[in-house]
Amino acid sequence: MAVVLWCAAVTGMGLSITALLKICNACSETGRFSIFGMNFGWFGIAFFGVMIVVVALRNRYLPARWANLFLVFAAAGAEARFIWIQKYVIGQWCPVCLGIAATVAVAGLAVLFDIFRYSNLQGGSMKPVFKQLLLVAVAFAIGLAGATFGVQSEAEASIDTFLGKANSPVVVYFVSDWFCPGCRKIEPQFERIYADISKTVKVGFVDYPIHKETLNFTPYNLQFLTYQKAKYIQLRRALSALAVTTRNPTPEQVQAAVAPLGVKLRQMDYADILYGMQANLMVYRGYEVKGTPSVVVANTKTKKSKVFFSEREISLQAIKNAINELQ
Repeated sequence: MAVVLWCAAVTGMGLSITALLKICNACSETGRFSIFGMNFGWFGIAFFGVMIVVVALRNRYLPARWANLFLVFAAAGAEARFIWIQKYVIGQWCPVCLGIAATVAVAGLAVLFDIFRYSNLQGGSMKPVFKQLLLVAVAFAIGLAGATFGVQSEAEASIDTFLGKANSPVVVYFVSDWFCPGCRKIEPQFERIYADISKTVKVGFVDYPIHKETLNFTPYNLQFLTYQKAKYIQLRRALSALAVTTRNPTPEQVQAAVAPLGVKLRQMDYADILYGMQANLMVYRGYEVKGTPSVVVANTKTKKSKVFFSEREISLQAIKNAINELQ
C-alpha cells in the first residue's frame, strides 16, 4: 500500500514537471488552460508535493491518513473534468495528462483496497468503511466542482463571441457551414429569428466545418463576432457573398468585402482564434449536432437543451417555444 502511494506521488510529480515543459502538441494546448490562475504543471507540482509529505506522515498521524484519502479522491474528481476537457474542448489526448490521471486512479484503488482491508482487520465492521466512503464521495465532488469552476482558457476572459442578452441563462446557437447549400437557403430565416430573440436570450453563431474550407472563414467570423457585434449580421452577409467566389479568402479580399460597412480588419491572437474554434467544437460535439443547418437551444443552468435539424424543423415559432420551455 505505502509503496503504491509513494510511486503514485513521485510519478505524478515527474509527469507534472513534464507537462510544464510542454514537450508535445497536446501538452501545449493543455498549457493554454489554467486552474485558479495557475499553470497545470505548477499546480500538479504543488499538489503532488503536498501528497508526498502526507504519504510520508500517514502511518504516524491519523489526520495525515485522512488528508491522504481526501487528496487522492479530490484529484480523481478533478481528473474526471480534465479528461472531459481533453475530449470535448482540446479535441486531442495528452499522454502526459492521461498518465497523471492513471497515476491518480491507481492511488485511488490502493486507498480503497486499504479501506476494506482495515475493515476486515476490525472483524468486518462496516461503520468505519461508510465514514471513509462518505469522505471519498465528498472529496470527489469537491475536486470535480473545483476543476469545473476553476479551469479557464487563457483566451476565455479576453474574447466574447456571443450576441444578444449577455446575462441570459438560455443560449440559442445557430450552427452552419459557409459552403452548405441548405445553410445559404435558410440564412434569411436565421436573420429573422435572431432579430426576434436577441433582446431576450444570448445568441451564438457557430461554424461547423462540414466542408473543411469553412475553417478559412472562421477566424474572420470570430473577429466580427468579438469586435463588431452591432454590424455582425451585415458582416455575415458580406462573408457569405465572398464564400460564393472563393474558398480560401485572403485578408485583402475580406477587407474589400467589409470596407463598405466601415469596418477595418484587425489582428487576432492565435490563442483567441483557437479558443473560438474550441468553443464551436464544444457546441456541435457537446449537443451531438449531426449536420447543418441546425439550431441548439440550451439552458446553461439546468443543462437542458433542444436541437433542431434541417430546414423543416427550424422555424421562429419552434425556437420561441423551446426558449419558453427551457427558461
